[in-house]
Amino acid sequence: MKILLPFQDPYNRPLEYPICSGGTEMFCKSIYDNFDTEVYQVPIESIDLSIKEKDKIARSIINRAEEIGADIIVSNFAQAIYSGKELIKSHIPIMIISHIIYPMATCIGRWNNAIDKGHSMYFVSKWQEKKYIQMAKRTNQKVLPISGYINSSYCKVKSQIVESEYDCGTIGRCDNGKSPFKLKTMTKDTDITSLVITSKTQYDKDIPYYNKHKDWNNVLWDKPYTEVMENISKCKTYFSTWISETWGITAMEALSCGIPIILNSDKDGDHASEIIPANKSHYIKIPKDDKDALIKAVKSFENIDRKEIQEMTWEKHNQEKWKKDFKNALDKTIDIFYNKRNILQ
Repeated sequence: MKILLPFQDPYNRPLEYPICSGGTEMFCKSIYDNFDTEVYQVPIESIDLSIKEKDKIARSIINRAEEIGADIIVSNFAQAIYSGKELIKSHIPIMIISHIIYPMATCIGRWNNAIDKGHSMYFVSKWQEKKYIQMAKRTNQKVLPISGYINSSYCKVKSQIVESEYDCGTIGRCDNGKSPFKLKTMTKDTDITSLVITSKTQYDKDIPYYNKHKDWNNVLWDKPYTEVMENISKCKTYFSTWISETWGITAMEALSCGIPIILNSDKDGDHASEIIPANKSHYIKIPKDDKDALIKAVKSFENIDRKEIQEMTWEKHNQEKWKKDFKNALDKTIDIFYNKRNILQ
């Protein structure tokens, strides 16, 4: 099967770059690593282009797909280039995968239009779907009839279980949304030792956040994936700081190292990543930004079997299962598209 994979990176890095910018980029890399794909990289500058130029890029994606004889286009980014009225004219089926909660409600109309044309829509969790249902109802739009859910990642690096150097660790981009330094501020003036693994920002809006937190001790910046995994494995627990995580790749990666996770819940007491652990004893949810609850949770994981957590996580999130599930979703997308076209003809 030939897959056309439009790709862009916030720092204009290619898929092969050893440092991963975020979850969506990691997901694209998983597709690239597991399937014989043709990759079309959309230039980062396209984000700020005019509508006319964006339509031109969308048409070039279709042209590229036709040129290589692609069976399917897999679209992972929320901007209109990747699912708007120009791209959905494609005579090749499109699998649209939303990895985030896109702040503009117009995305629902775009995605409904794509589905009406026979293309397919996937989310990464029921938590994410619930948020889009709320958005659709709030804006009087049709609830999206999605085709299913796709896990954002699978276990990749089986780190050796080592003696913990830090009580708690976290991974996240250096911005107000991910807020990786929430771990530092919430454990300040306590006996909790912590490690933050993050990346320096290239966006002006995030520079104040970077400047505010750049001088903390025990912070690792811009490390390749293998070093990220080596270092997070040195932590006794993992804190997922972002309440709006739609799946939680870093939470799964911590669990894959045998590290129990602590989830910073949203206002409803929920967190998308609670579907990831293989057992309820492998995680704790705390009320949003509750410092005392975080410290209590860290200290509660005193007598844990890290090997058990690691093995159970690898069994639940293995590469073979992920690849099989994704392949089934590809086949389903193609079948839906051509069945829809037959009905419309």
